[in-house]
Amino acid sequence: MPTLNRGQYLVDTLHDLLAQKHRPLEILIVDQSPEATVALQELVLRHRDLISHHRVQFRGLPLARNYGWQNATYDVIVFVDDDIRCGPSLVCEHLRALTQPNIGMVAGGIDERISSKEQTAIPGQFNFWTATPVRSFAAKGDCLVQHVAGCNFSIWRPVLQAAGGFDEALATGAALYEETELCLRVQKLGFGIAFSGSARLQHLAAGMGGCRVPDLSKYLSSLAYNRAILIRRNLRWFQVPVACLRLLLLLVSYAAHYRDLSIFRPGIAGFASGLQAAKQPPICSKYKAAAVHA
Repeated sequence: MPTLNRGQYLVDTLHDLLAQKHRPLEILIVDQSPEATVALQELVLRHRDLISHHRVQFRGLPLARNYGWQNATYDVIVFVDDDIRCGPSLVCEHLRALTQPNIGMVAGGIDERISSKEQTAIPGQFNFWTATPVRSFAAKGDCLVQHVAGCNFSIWRPVLQAAGGFDEALATGAALYEETELCLRVQKLGFGIAFSGSARLQHLAAGMGGCRVPDLSKYLSSLAYNRAILIRRNLRWFQVPVACLRLLLLLVSYAAHYRDLSIFRPGIAGFASGLQAAKQPPICSKYKAAAVHA
């Protein structure tokens, strides 16, 4: 669980994770906050048998996740956000779905505080013509999907290692599409991705902390940069022009909505930089013993 300045949200999340039925269990926190709160420190001290708290100096969601899976004890890795609430069977349900034949990853069900208009669609689909992931993870039941949501998914460590880990080139801005890009690489290896509506949690979408990007120009630049990587690496040549046009229209819609043409230029620059970055293989640093273990 990566975390950054989430305070009581993190403590509440940890209480739910400590109540998981499954054993053995390790709760590994990759803490990018400047300081740990007193409440967190006290909780870690009381549960050192279950909580492994790592305070790190770097910033970035893909970096934190790469650090986490490389330092984890077990071969089944469940990723959750630091602002979720869940029942005691979350890990059990992930394991149930993950142990199906040829399944490399599992996307869990998500109840959002603010319901999405996508929730009636089939969950976890990816439109290769527009390079657009469709979430709809509020769905129920089980099915195969093409991508997962970052706040609730699991993966076998050997699969993650074979895929090359999370691409740290996607750490710009809010790290958009980083889990989607990983999913597409996992499927190229021949593994399926299952959706389990029973591996369910509530995502609170906390208004504080996290990897938000308040500056709109920087947000659009990072969005275009990350999407360019997604497009160049994973789309067929005849799909690329359509996806690029869709991204261009998205940037235009932002500029029109905010009546500010100046935010259009950073998006184009970010897209051009992303196309260059996509020529390189995914970046996954080695994080063994790379940070202070609190």
